[in-house]
Amino acid sequence: MLLTVNIGNFNILVGVYDDDALVFRSQLRCDYMKTADEYAIQLKNLMTLYGVCIDQLDGSIISSVSPALTSALRDAVSLLTHKQIMVVGPGLKTGINIKIDNPAQLGADIVASAAAASSKHSVPCLMINFDTAISVMAMDKNSAIIGGCITAGVKLALEALTTHTAQLPQIDLESTPDTIAGTNTIASMQAGIIIGNACMIDGFIERFSEILGDDLVVIASGDFAPHIIEHCRHTIIYDENLICDGLRIIYQKNK
Repeated sequence: MLLTVNIGNFNILVGVYDDDALVFRSQLRCDYMKTADEYAIQLKNLMTLYGVCIDQLDGSIISSVSPALTSALRDAVSLLTHKQIMVVGPGLKTGINIKIDNPAQLGADIVASAAAASSKHSVPCLMINFDTAISVMAMDKNSAIIGGCITAGVKLALEALTTHTAQLPQIDLESTPDTIAGTNTIASMQAGIIIGNACMIDGFIERFSEILGDDLVVIASGDFAPHIIEHCRHTIIYDENLICDGLRIIYQKNK
């Protein structure tokens, strides 16, 4: 079995695979005060919860956009498994060519997503990840990342809106707005955040299609993706396991 760990800004995505089959996928909260021992306990409890024995793990792979947590999580995994640990970065084969000004700046989660997108779907493609930020990365027909754009994520946008306005309340983003024309404050905010982001994504797709062609495949991941893409006018594939699958693919390339 393989343990995959993706360290984000606020959450740690954990997955376990039995060969190519995903056994479970879950999340832990990032805590910069936790020690490696504390993370090891959390990981062990998580695997126990889903019926996975640590002795079954043959290896692990970590991707991270938070350098401050990488060492702690790597030490935690090492305490548990005593098996090979890979960290996505220079030196690992990914099958992805990175054609941006400074390839070292590209997030490891995007590299993992690209590895999965080129393997599971088809290229050229557009990868949209709805996380703390909304990142949109383009990959051409040769599986080369040519660039992308980044904007504030759904929660960040809502937090900015409610923090800097006196009369706008916190709202539930799980509710789906029926129309762009909200008839009360909450409905108007939901329409602005949910449908507004859908309009933005549609615009991104149209602009990137001018670069990569009309046969562009669009893949979305992240917790908020289903709420946004159902309001988009373009066809978008929702792949909730894109990052975990990418880490599995990269591990298999380098095993």
